[in-house]
Amino acid sequence: MTYVTGATHRPELYDYRVSMRNRFIALLATCLLAGCYMVSYEDASNDPKYSMYVGTEYRTTSDMTVYRVSMDRNYGPSPSIYTIVQPPGFDGPEVISRTRFPAGSTLKILTIQRCKDCYLDTEPRMRATVRVTSTTQFDDLQVHADLGLLSSHMQTTENLEPSH
Repeated sequence: MTYVTGATHRPELYDYRVSMRNRFIALLATCLLAGCYMVSYEDASNDPKYSMYVGTEYRTTSDMTVYRVSMDRNYGPSPSIYTIVQPPGFDGPEVISRTRFPAGSTLKILTIQRCKDCYLDTEPRMRATVRVTSTTQFDDLQVHADLGLLSSHMQTTENLEPSH
């Protein structure tokens, strides 16, 4: 006589456990994905690690794009955010418009923010709110740039040699 241990001798119990496990995984995935979509930021401008950026002017060293991205669930024009992105960029129904931001464009850092809800990131997700100073096209608009872009695709205007 062979004895079977575990839930295999009761198939309905095994099916129930698998079903509950799958539901739990689906719920967990939904919660994680929902948390990644809408995140909130807190001001980190006074943090000594980031305060040096505030007030600094930068010039882009390569072409980039300013994206207007819808924050509306139905992808309407309001509310929306503007963000500076390096190529190749991104696409999708949330993209309302794209504007070329050529090399040599200038901007000034107004504030630095840290993501409060980015629990899965290995490093703090940081962004800067900037004022574009090379064009009036973005006056009175809140434009953001990932803090990593400042070191990888921009340089401070103080470090540039004067052009003749």
